[in-house]
Amino acid sequence: MRSYAQSKLADMLMSQQLADLARRRGWALRSTCAHPGHTRTNLQAAGASLGDGKPSRLATAPGFVPSQDVSIGAEPLLYAIADPAAHNGGYWGPGGLFGLTGETGPARLPRRGCDLAVASRLWDEAERLTNVTLPVDVPGPRTTVPLTDRAL
Repeated sequence: MRSYAQSKLADMLMSQQLADLARRRGWALRSTCAHPGHTRTNLQAAGASLGDGKPSRLATAPGFVPSQDVSIGAEPLLYAIADPAAHNGGYWGPGGLFGLTGETGPARLPRRGCDLAVASRLWDEAERLTNVTLPVDVPGPRTTVPLTDRAL
């Protein structure tokens, strides 16, 4: 479970870094992130080993933790992509108890997901490991996407 949580944190940090780069460089793009809440998929039953081991008792306990259907869990991702109200650096998820279920809306990034210094170091390391870097300048129309009302 720790690896899964770390990968989700890395996703948040990378989206925040891209949002920051777009803002600073005046790129006309919007970088957002989202989480599905506790959505009933095979991940809970398969466990951290993705089916090669025994799932935890908590993951298979019926009704112990509030959960939602896959179609509802997909909503935050769709909102983050398509909602005109989604802003650069925004985060979307369920608005219910502990962000596990509920109506989709803007969500609060965890404190660790807002650390732009860590995001920058992670981005730099990803560039080093992949030997791929963003161009310093991107040709084309330039409009600055304001980074306001950021959920921190």
